[in-house]
Amino acid sequence: MKIYHRLRTKLILMFSIVTLVPALVTGIYAMLVSSETLRTQAVTTQSTEAKMLANNITSFLSVVKGDLLFLSQSPLMNDYLNLRKETLPNVQLMLEEKRQSLEKEFLAFSRNRRIYYQIRYLDKTGQEIARVDSNGLKSWIVEREKLQNKSDRYYFKKTMRLFSNRIFVSPLDLNRERGEIEVPHKPVIRYAVSVYDDNDAKAGIVIINIDANQFLRPLDDVRLINQDGYFANHPDPKKCWGGPSDLDSGYSLDQEYPQLATKIRGKDGIISTPALTLSHLQISVSGSADDWILIVQRDTDEILRSIVAFRITFIVILIMAVLIAFVFALLFSAKITSPIEHLTRLADAISKGELINHHVSVKDKGEIGQLAQAFERMRVSMIKSFERLRKQSKL
Repeated sequence: MKIYHRLRTKLILMFSIVTLVPALVTGIYAMLVSSETLRTQAVTTQSTEAKMLANNITSFLSVVKGDLLFLSQSPLMNDYLNLRKETLPNVQLMLEEKRQSLEKEFLAFSRNRRIYYQIRYLDKTGQEIARVDSNGLKSWIVEREKLQNKSDRYYFKKTMRLFSNRIFVSPLDLNRERGEIEVPHKPVIRYAVSVYDDNDAKAGIVIINIDANQFLRPLDDVRLINQDGYFANHPDPKKCWGGPSDLDSGYSLDQEYPQLATKIRGKDGIISTPALTLSHLQISVSGSADDWILIVQRDTDEILRSIVAFRITFIVILIMAVLIAFVFALLFSAKITSPIEHLTRLADAISKGELINHHVSVKDKGEIGQLAQAFERMRVSMIKSFERLRKQSKL
């Protein structure tokens, strides 16, 4: 008998097809749906990370705005400004005491916050009257003889031109001392506001130099583009601060993404190419009309890697399931066909006059068992028939 004519072969094929077809259809569909879900989840996670980092920066700058308004309107500041108008005999001595109290307030504030390079009060001529510097670990009052006149600096001029309670926010750039960029580089953003005495006469400005590293360091490899289109944060430090007022390397958003820069400057969104996938967000700088751009970028291969790994795992599981089903098909078909094959051999032997006295027995309570019992009855009947024929032939 040819192998494909055997009942066992047909049963194995039937069980395999019944198992394999639904498994393949279901598996391929599940793999496609799951792959798309994994991709969507990866992009959503990236977008969520961008939103979280943007919110952190916005919250940080909102706190700075509140600090500035508090210092500009504090009782000690008001006392100093109003005393400047007095003509009392000891007014200079009293004014110096008020100035020192103002320095101490700035110092206490700097030590408490630890996020400001400088807290200063400049009078209406641009002269620093009170100044506290910090390196992030230690804060100190700058001696009076070291105080400088900043009347020529853009932040002083622009702040003095603002109306009451309007806040000036400088570009995000590298700090300069005496006209030179500080080394090591200190990224800074300045918040300033004009102050007034009781007669509403403008009496100078209060300005805070914020340590921008406080919100740049947590960004790690996330890109942040400042208001001029240059990188304030980049995985490659050499590509940062390329603007003409900073390191003047010229490296900008347009050089990084020549084909995508226009889209990135547009609405918030997600851009995916065969090479990279990036989420970009506009960050509104509190107190300023400027916007920054935050970009979370991942290689598309990195996102697809998890999908490929999932597909490989899924295919391995599917193959194992099919193999297990095939093994069960072999065992199950053997359980069904073995008794039938046994009965077939017995019937063939009996038909040839062999094993006529061999008892037919199969341990099965189902149809196979009933078939075996029928064979046994047939065998017994044949024996009886042979006995009757033998007796008749002797007569």
